[in-house]
Amino acid sequence: GVFKPRAADAIHKEVRYANKVFEGFLIGKIIDSTIIAIIFFITSILFNSLRLPFIIIGIIPISYIGLFLTFYLFGINFDQGGFAALVLLCGITVNANIYIVNESVKQKNLHKCSSHEAFMQAFTIKIVPIMLTILSTILGFIPFLIGGAKEGIWFPLAAGTIGGLVFSIIGITIFLPILYIRDKRRIRRQTA
Repeated sequence: GVFKPRAADAIHKEVRYANKVFEGFLIGKIIDSTIIAIIFFITSILFNSLRLPFIIIGIIPISYIGLFLTFYLFGINFDQGGFAALVLLCGITVNANIYIVNESVKQKNLHKCSSHEAFMQAFTIKIVPIMLTILSTILGFIPFLIGGAKEGIWFPLAAGTIGGLVFSIIGITIFLPILYIRDKRRIRRQTA
């Protein structure tokens, strides 16, 4: 008889914890969806286009892969620090993409060159400031890694952000040019 209440208490405790995690996940998805919708509307207005925002938003999941891979490989619990890292990565990744795409549109209008040439000029102009921003952010989060998991919210925030930023470099340098130039070629074929 004594064992059953303890087992029931343990089960109830696990169920409450699972419910709490699910509620946090749901809130995180709502926040993330809202942020992405806001980014879409702002970039649609900025670029006067409904296609370019999809390219910019399409790079966000690449940084998320880095975040989730970091949590998985190092066995870090995904908590408030993880959700904060998601929001931070969204902002930094989108900001970098907007810099390049906006400069590309500006170069194309200024020099009346092809989309490919304009993008390459914009990439050359903006990649150094973008990389310096990413590097300084990574270096700024390193002190929070030193204390380990006992740092509370700061350790998962730092680890997730660093992992996500490393992957956002891949997204910005490889996938953004591919998506942008491919989209411009498709538009050109459709109008021809």
